[in-house]
Amino acid sequence: MDCLELNIHQRILSDLASNNNASPESTKHRKVLIASKVQTRVADDEVKKGDDESTEKNGTGRVYMSASRVHCNVAFGELVVNFSNPAGGGERSLDKVISVLIDILRDIPFIDFDPSLSWEDWALPDQLAFSTTSALLRLSNDHPQFVDQAVKAIFDFVAQTVQNIGSSPSFEILTQQYPAVHGLYRAISSTSYNWTIEHWNTLTLHLRDLCSVSVVDRLNRLLVDILQKEHPDHETLQYAQTFLGRYVSQGRPLSGYFMICCILEMQWTVLAQTMTAPVTGPLNICEAAAANKAWSTLSRTSALELGIEDEAIKKNILATIQYALQCFGDLASQIEEMDSDPNIDTYAWETMSESLKLASVCCLALHDLDKSLLKRIMLMLSNSSSISDNMVQEAALKATTVLVRSFPSIAPEMTMQLRRFVTSPLPLFQFEFAAENRTAPPLSAAAKCLALCIKLTPGDDLIMSNMYSLLNYIAATSKEIYDPVSLGTQHQFTAQGRGTIHSLESGLRGLSEDEKRLTGISTISVVTRLALEFQMDDVTRLTISMLLQRLRSAEPTVEAAIAYNLVDLALSAPKSAFVDIIRVFSNINRSANPDDPRFSNNMVLAAQTRLAQELHRRPELYETYLVELLTLFADKGVAIQNLKIANHHVKTDDMIEQLASLLLPIDALLSRDDFHLEKKPSSEILTLFRNAWFLCILFGFPHMDDKETTAMDWLRPALARIALKTPPMVVEESLDAMASDLEYNSIIRQEYAHTVIARHRTLLAQYTPFRPGDVKYLSSGQVIFVLTMHDIESMRSAQGFASSLPLWFINDSLNKQPSLNSCMEGVAEKVIRGCISDLNSKAAQQTMPTSLSGELRCLLVLSTHRIAMARDVASKYLNRLITSFPSLMCDSQLVFAILEALTLLQRACDNEFVDEYNPVYEYHSDRSNLTLQLTDSYDGRTEILMQLKRNANVWLELALGRAPMELQSTLQKYLSVSQSAANLGSAELGASVAEAFGKGVGPLNRHLLSLSNISQSPMDGAKSLASQIAIKGFYAGEAAGIRLSTSLGGMHMSPPQSTPPEELRVLRDEMKRATDDVRSKKSVLTVHDLRRLLYRAAAALISLNTPDYELLHYVITLPFVVSTPTATSTAIEVWTWLIAENPHVEVAVMSEILSAWNDSIARAQGFFSKSLKYRDPLYHPISYSPTDKDIIDRGWAQARRLVKNHALIIQMLFSRLQAARYHRPAVMFLIQKIVLRSAYAYKAMSTHALARELRFSFLLFGFETLKSSTLDAFCENLLRESLYTAAYSWFSVQPNWSYGASRVQVDADIKVCSEFLSYLQSDAIRGSPMISSLAPVQLGSAQLNLPLRLLCEHEIFRLCVWNNPLSEVKKGVDIAGSTERTVLESHWGSIVKSMWQVDPAIAIFFAERFQYTTIRFEVSRLVRSATASVLDVPEALLFLVGERLDPNVRRDLKYLLFWAPVPPIIANTFFEKRYNSDPLILQYAHRVLAQHPVELTFFFIPQVVQALRYDTLGYVARFIFETAKISQLFCHQIIWNMKANCYKDDAAEIEDPMKPVLDGMIAKVVDSLSGEARSFYDREFSFFNEVTSISGKLKPYIKKTKPEKKAKIDEEMAKIKVDVGVYLPSNPDGIVVDIDKKSGRPLQSHAKAPFMATFKVRKERVVVNSNPDALVDGDGSGVETVEEYDTWQQAIFKVGDDCRQDVLALQVIAMFKSIFESVGITLYLFPYRVTATAPGCGVIDVVPNSTSRDEMGRAKVNDLLDFFVAKYGGQDTVSFQKARLNFIQSMAAYSVACYILQIKDRHNGNIMIDGEGHIVHIGVKFEPNSFKLNHEMVLLMGGRYSQGYQLFQNLTVKAFLAIRPFANAIVDTAQLMLDTGLPSFKGEPTIKRLRDRFTLHLNERQAADYMMGVIKNAHENVRSTAYDEFQRLQNGIPYK
Repeated sequence: MDCLELNIHQRILSDLASNNNASPESTKHRKVLIASKVQTRVADDEVKKGDDESTEKNGTGRVYMSASRVHCNVAFGELVVNFSNPAGGGERSLDKVISVLIDILRDIPFIDFDPSLSWEDWALPDQLAFSTTSALLRLSNDHPQFVDQAVKAIFDFVAQTVQNIGSSPSFEILTQQYPAVHGLYRAISSTSYNWTIEHWNTLTLHLRDLCSVSVVDRLNRLLVDILQKEHPDHETLQYAQTFLGRYVSQGRPLSGYFMICCILEMQWTVLAQTMTAPVTGPLNICEAAAANKAWSTLSRTSALELGIEDEAIKKNILATIQYALQCFGDLASQIEEMDSDPNIDTYAWETMSESLKLASVCCLALHDLDKSLLKRIMLMLSNSSSISDNMVQEAALKATTVLVRSFPSIAPEMTMQLRRFVTSPLPLFQFEFAAENRTAPPLSAAAKCLALCIKLTPGDDLIMSNMYSLLNYIAATSKEIYDPVSLGTQHQFTAQGRGTIHSLESGLRGLSEDEKRLTGISTISVVTRLALEFQMDDVTRLTISMLLQRLRSAEPTVEAAIAYNLVDLALSAPKSAFVDIIRVFSNINRSANPDDPRFSNNMVLAAQTRLAQELHRRPELYETYLVELLTLFADKGVAIQNLKIANHHVKTDDMIEQLASLLLPIDALLSRDDFHLEKKPSSEILTLFRNAWFLCILFGFPHMDDKETTAMDWLRPALARIALKTPPMVVEESLDAMASDLEYNSIIRQEYAHTVIARHRTLLAQYTPFRPGDVKYLSSGQVIFVLTMHDIESMRSAQGFASSLPLWFINDSLNKQPSLNSCMEGVAEKVIRGCISDLNSKAAQQTMPTSLSGELRCLLVLSTHRIAMARDVASKYLNRLITSFPSLMCDSQLVFAILEALTLLQRACDNEFVDEYNPVYEYHSDRSNLTLQLTDSYDGRTEILMQLKRNANVWLELALGRAPMELQSTLQKYLSVSQSAANLGSAELGASVAEAFGKGVGPLNRHLLSLSNISQSPMDGAKSLASQIAIKGFYAGEAAGIRLSTSLGGMHMSPPQSTPPEELRVLRDEMKRATDDVRSKKSVLTVHDLRRLLYRAAAALISLNTPDYELLHYVITLPFVVSTPTATSTAIEVWTWLIAENPHVEVAVMSEILSAWNDSIARAQGFFSKSLKYRDPLYHPISYSPTDKDIIDRGWAQARRLVKNHALIIQMLFSRLQAARYHRPAVMFLIQKIVLRSAYAYKAMSTHALARELRFSFLLFGFETLKSSTLDAFCENLLRESLYTAAYSWFSVQPNWSYGASRVQVDADIKVCSEFLSYLQSDAIRGSPMISSLAPVQLGSAQLNLPLRLLCEHEIFRLCVWNNPLSEVKKGVDIAGSTERTVLESHWGSIVKSMWQVDPAIAIFFAERFQYTTIRFEVSRLVRSATASVLDVPEALLFLVGERLDPNVRRDLKYLLFWAPVPPIIANTFFEKRYNSDPLILQYAHRVLAQHPVELTFFFIPQVVQALRYDTLGYVARFIFETAKISQLFCHQIIWNMKANCYKDDAAEIEDPMKPVLDGMIAKVVDSLSGEARSFYDREFSFFNEVTSISGKLKPYIKKTKPEKKAKIDEEMAKIKVDVGVYLPSNPDGIVVDIDKKSGRPLQSHAKAPFMATFKVRKERVVVNSNPDALVDGDGSGVETVEEYDTWQQAIFKVGDDCRQDVLALQVIAMFKSIFESVGITLYLFPYRVTATAPGCGVIDVVPNSTSRDEMGRAKVNDLLDFFVAKYGGQDTVSFQKARLNFIQSMAAYSVACYILQIKDRHNGNIMIDGEGHIVHIGVKFEPNSFKLNHEMVLLMGGRYSQGYQLFQNLTVKAFLAIRPFANAIVDTAQLMLDTGLPSFKGEPTIKRLRDRFTLHLNERQAADYMMGVIKNAHENVRSTAYDEFQRLQNGIPYK
C-alpha cells in the first residue's frame, strides 16, 4: 500500500477513521487495522525487530518515517476522536490512547519525514501535527483528567519546534519544522478548547521567540538560504520550490511575516476562549472554527471576568498589547511610505487585522480599554485614515464590536464616529450591485457594529433618531426635492428634518457629484443592514418607505443600490411590506420607457430575479410573489398589444424581448425544489398561468431562439423549466366558463390577434396535417390554446414528464366542441410521437429520464379516469410508450402498479354486488401507493377494466418476449409478498394475471416452446414458478433464522433441527401472556404480531417428535380468544399447515378446537354472541336525526366480525370432515361432538340476518356429518333431532331480510338455503323408529320435515324477491317452492301443531309467513289453549287479545302479568276503548311502559297523552306522573303536548273533551316539582314562552313588508336572555348557550306569522375509535367516547298554526328511518323535530344547509340537474355523482313515506335539497295522493333507463318491503290520534286506507310488483303537476 500515489492511501485511512455509521464489528476491525500501523520514534524492541527495514537513524538523531506510516499515525488521530470509546477498554484504554498521541506529538520535531509530494493540501508534518494536536485537545476536553498531560505535550512540542527552527538547516525548516508549526496553528484555531489564562501565558512565552527579528528574517529568506548556503542538488531544489509553491497556492507563503500572523491569531484564539463559556459536546472541526466561534461569542455576549491575580500574566498581556499595536503601527508606517499596496507575501493586511484583534482581546482580558488602541480604531474608522484595505477596516469594525460589547461606555462616541464613517465617500464602500451577490464586507460589518453601538447607547428612541439621521443623508445626497411628510413621520420631526437636511447639504457641498452618489449608496446599504439588525417592524417599514420613494426617480447606479437593498429588506419584512416592495418593482417594470425598453428597468429586473432566487428563506411568500410576477407579465403583454393596436407602425420587438426577460424571475422562483404548487391550485393561479402561456405563444417565445440571436438562448430552457412547474391548465367544471374564456379571453386582444393569427394557424396546421378543416374554423383564442397545449406538453415530454397530456381533456365544455377537440387530439398524437422519438434517442444513449417510471404510473391512473376522453388519451399514450419500449416493463414498480390497478378495478366492478346502493368512488393500494377515482357507472367501470386487462396482457406478453427472467422475477416477488388478511375471501385479479404470466413460456425458451408446438400439448412453467417462490421464501427464512441464531450464539454450529427447550418455554410464556392480555383487554399486539407468533409456534411444534401439548393448546385457544376474522383466517392456515406437516397431531388439534369451540359457546362469543340477536327496531330508541350511514356500516362490520370467525372454522371443519370420513374415526367422533354440542346451543345461536349463511352452513355441515357417520339408531336420531331443532330455531323470530346491500351475501344465503332444502328433501331415517328418542308418530309421518321444508322454501322465496325486487332478467327468476301447493287446506292445522311442539314461537311467526285463515285460526286456538307456552313471545299476545277483547279469553288474561313486553306503541293501544279498560290488560300496558327505558317511551309521548282520553282507572296518569319524576325532559315535553291538546282548533276556542283531565294532569305534575327540577322548569318555560310569543306579536304585521316584520322580530329578540341549561323544545338533546339576536326572519305564509331564529346549541355525540389491526376489539365495537360540540340550529316558531299533524307524520317517518337502518340499507330520511307547545303553537327545527325547490326557481335555475351541476360540478365529477346518489337514496325513502302517509301540500316550497344533495320533505300534511316524481327528478337520476333510475326503483321497492312487517305498529301510531279531531283524520276509514296501502294481503313478490306500479303512476302525476301550478298562482312558488 506504500506505493499508492495521489494520496489514495491517506484517503482510505481517513475514510476508515471517519466512518461512524458502521457496525460494532467493523468498527473494531478498523481500530485494529489502523492501530496496528501506528509507530512512534521510541518503539519497543519487538517492534524494532519486526520493522527494521522501515526505520533508520540519520546522523542528526532524526528518525526517518515513510509516508504510509505517517498516514497511519494521521488516521489514528482521526480515529480516536470519531468513536465514543476509542480503544474499547474504558479508562485504561483511553489512558493508553493519550499516551500514544503524546508520543506521536513529541516525536514530530525529531522525525525525518519522507520527502513525498503525494499530499494535496498540507505536507505530512503539517497533517500529523494537526491530527495529533486536535485529537489531544478534543479527548482531553471531553476527559478533563488528561488536560495537564495533553497541554504539557503541546507546549513541549512548541518549545522543541522553536528550538529546532533556530538550529536546523533551512531546507529542514521549510519542509518539516515550519509545516509542523502550521499544523499546530490549524489545530488550535480549528479546535474549540477550554483553555485557561495560564495556558495562554505559557503558550505566549514559548511562541515569543518565533517573533524575534532574527527568526523572522531567516524565515523570510529560507528559499534563498537553501539555494545560496546549502547548495542543494537540482532534485532537492525542485522539491523545495514545489513544496513552497503548494503552500503559496493555498495562501500560506511560509514566510516570517506569515509566522507572525499565525502566532497573533493563535494567541487571541486561545485568549478569547478563556473568556467564553466552556465548550461541551461534539465539536465541528473545520478551518478556523474555534477562532470564529470564540470571536462570534465575544461579539454577541460580554467577555467573562478572568480575575487575573498573577502580575506576571498581567505584564505579559500588557506586553502583548504593546507588541500587537507596534506591529500594527510599524506596518501602517511602512505602507504609508509605499507607492503601491504591499506584496501579498508580506501578509501585511492580515497581520494588521490580527494585531487589532489580539490587542482588543487582551483589553477584554484585563478589563481595561487601552486608549491607544481606541485611538487607532477611531482613526481607522474615519475618512482621514491612510489604510483603506477592506480586511483591515473589517477587523477594526469587528474589534469595535467586541470592545463595545464589553465596554458599553464607549458606545455613544463610537455611534457618532461610525455614523460619520459610513456617510463618508470612501472607495472601500464602492460596490457593483449588478455583479455582486452580497453587500461589501466593510459596509456590512460597519452596519452591524453601528447597530450594536446604538443599542448599547443609553437614551430613549435612539434607534429611530439614528435611522432618521441616516435617511436624511440619503435625501441630502439626492438631486430631487425631499419631502419628509411622505415618510409618515411626526410633525415635529418634519420641521426638524428639513433643518437637518439643509445642514447636511451644506456639509456635502465640498463633495463632487460622484462622491455624493457614493455617500448616498453606502448610506442606503448601511440603513438596510441596520434595519435587518434591529428586526423591528417600524424600522423596517420606515426604511422600505424611504427607499421606495427614492426608487421612483433614482438614477441607474442609485436605483441598483436601492433595488438590491430592497430585496434584502423584502426577505425579512412583514408580508404587507413585502407586497409593497414587489408591487413597486412591478410598477417600475410595468411603466418602463417604451423608447428605451432595455435600460430603465434592468436593475429592477435583476432585483426581481435575485428576490426569486433567495426567497427560499420565506417559502410562505412563494405564491404571493408568483401571483405578482404573473400579473405583471400579463399586464405588460396586454400593454404591448394595446400599443400596437393604437399605432400599427410602432416597433415592439424590444418590448417583446423585455417581456420575455420577465420569465427570468418566474423561472428562478418556480425552479425552487421546495416550491410545489398544490394539486388543485387556486383558480387565480390557474388563470394567471394560462394567461402567461397564452402571451408566450402569442408572441412566439417558444420559437424565438430559432432566430439567429444568441441573446435569447436562455429562453427555451427557461420555458421548459416553467412548463414542468405549470399546474394543469384545464380543470373540470360545471359550467362552460373554460370554453367561453377561450373565446373571449381579455388577455388576447382580438384586434392584435387578427394581425398575427395567420402565422399561428399555419403553425398549428403543420402540427395537425390531417385536420386542416378543423384548424380553419378555430377562433384565435382556440388556436392559441391548442398551440399552448402543444408547446407545454412537448417541453414536458422531452424531459420525461408525460402524464399531464390527458389532463387537457377533462373539461366537458371543451370536449363538446368538435373542431377544437379534433385539433387537440391531433396535437396529442404529435406530442406522443415526439415523445417516443426523443426517448428513442435517449434510450440509445442509456439516458432515459428517471422520472419516466413515475410518469407511466400516473398515466396508468389516468387511463382509469372518469372522463372518457382523458381516459382514452392516457390509455393510448401509455400503450404507445410501453409497446415502443417494452423494456420499461422491467421496472417492478410499474408492473406492480398495473397488477394492483387490475385488482382495484375488479374490486370496483364487484362493488355492484357487494354494496349495491353505495358505490365506492375511490380505491387505494398501499402496496403501490396507487389511488383510483372512478365513475359510479358500473358499465363504465367494466369497460375500463376490460381495456386495461387487454393492454396489460399485451404489455406482459412483450415483456415476456424481451426479458422473461426479469419479468418472472418481478411477478414472483409480487405473488410472494404476504398480503393483509383484511380482504378475507376476496379474489385478486392482479395476482391471477401475475400467476398466468409468471408460469408463461417466452419465445427465448425455444426448446420448451418447440416441444409445446410439436406435441400440441400446452406447456408452461408452473412448476418453476411455484418452486422459485417456495425456494426463495425458504432460503430467505433460513438466512433470517441463521441471523437470529448467530445473534444469540455465533456461527460455530448449524441451526438446530428441533426447537430447543428454552425456546419452547419462551414461546409458551409468550402465548400464555398474549392470551391473558387479550382476555383482560390489555393486549397491545397487532394482527401482524399474532400472525408471527402463531407461525413461530407452529414451526416449533412441527420440528418436535413429541408434541408440546401446552403450546398446542395456546395455538388453538389464542385465535378463539381474539375472535376476529383475520386472526381466525391466520389460525386456520397455521392449523392446516400443522396437520399437513405432522398428521399424528390431528386428533390433538381437533380436540383443542372442540374445547375452544365449546368455550366460545359458554362465553357467548361470535356466532353465539348475545349482541347478535335479531331485535325489533321498535324496541330500540327512535331518534329525530338524519339517517347516518356510519351507524349502518358499524352495524355491518360488527356483525360480520362476530359471524365470520365461526363461518371460517365451519369451512375448515367441513374440509377436515371430507379428509377424515374414510379412515379417521377419532377425528369423526370429535366432529360429531362439535355438531351435537353446537346444535344443543341452538337458543344461543345468532338470529341476525348476516348469520343466516352461517346457520345453514352449520346445518349442512351437521347433515353431512350425519350422512358420513355410522351411528346406532339412537345416536343417529338424537343427532338428527338436534339438527332439526337448530334449523327450526332460525324461524322462531320475525322473518327478516338480509342486512346491508350486498347481493353477494343474499345470493350466498339463497344458495346455502337451497342446499339445505335439498338435504331435507333427501333426508331418510336409517334406524328403527322404536328405539328413537322422537315420538314414532313424528318420525313415521315426517311431520318435522314437511314444515321445515315449507319454511325454507318461503325463506328462499323472500330472499329472491329481496335480491331482485324489480324482477330483472339478468338477476334471475324467483325460486318458488312446490311444497306449499301440495298442502291441503285441512293439513295446515296439523303442520302448525307440529311446529308448536318444537317451539311455539315458530308457529306464531309461521302465521305471518303464510297468509292462510286456517293457520291463523289454529295459532289463535293454540295460544288460548296453551297460553303459558308463549309468555316469552310478545308477538303472541295479539293472538290472545285480538283487535278487540273477546270475553271468552278473560280467564287467560291472568298470564299477562308474566308476559314479555310488547313495543311501547302496542302497549299504548291497550288503553283504547276496544279493550274495555280491563284491569289486567291495563296493568300489563302500564308495566310495559314503565319497564321500557324512558328514552324509548319518550318518542311516543303524543300517543301516551292521547291514552289519557280513555284512562278511567288512572293507569296512564300514574305512568306519566312517575316518569315525569324520573326524567325532567319527559316532564317538559309531555306538559307541552298536553297543553297543545287542550283545544281542537288553532285559535284555542274549541275545547277538547279531555281538557279538564289534561289541566289536572299538568297541575299535578307541575306541583310535584321542587328544588332544582322546579327551577329548571321555570327557566325553560319562561324562556321559550318569550321566544314563541314573538310569532303572536307578528300577527298585526302580516300585511306589512318583510323589513318591517324583521325589525319587529329583532326588537323582540333583543329582549330575550339565555338562562342556564335551557333548551329548544324541538331539541331536548342539547342546551342553548347563545342566540343570534339578528337572525330573526319572517317566513312566507298566507294567513299566519311564522318566523325563524338561530340558536347556538351545545350537544353531545359518541365518537367510536376502532383499530382494525388491534386484537382487543374482537367484537368490532371499538372504543366509544363522548364529546361535546356546538352547532347553530335554526328553528321556526309558529302561533295560530296546529303542528300536531306534523308531529305525527315526522314520528312515523322517524319510525321508517329506524326500520330502514335495521335492514342496513341507506335510505335517507331526515325526521326533523317538531314540538307542539300550546294550542296552535309549535317549534320546528330547520333542515340545515338546505335550499327549497322554489328558491331555485326564483334564482332562475331551470331544473334540478342544472342546480346540481352548478353546485357540485359536471356529471362526471365524483362530487356530482355522490350528490346524485344521495338524492336517489333520499328520494326513494321519501317516496315510500309520502305514499304510505299520503302527504299533501307537496309544492316546491316544501321540498328541500340539502348541502349533500339529499331531498328532504318539510311541512308534512295528509291527503290521498301518490308521491311526487316529476320529469326533472328522473332527469337528475340519469333518465328513465339509467342506472340511477334503476337504483331509485330498486330502493323504493325494498323500502316498501322493509316497512310492511311493521304495518300494525305504524297503523297503531296513527290510530291513537284519531280522536284529536285533526283535519287529516276522518275516522276509521282513514286507518283502513292506511292499512290497505301496506298491501298485507299480498306476498312479497306481489307487493314488489304493486310498488312498481305505484312508481310508474307517480311519474308525472297529473295531480302533482296541477298542484304545483296552483301554488305558483296563489303563493308565487315556481315549480320549474
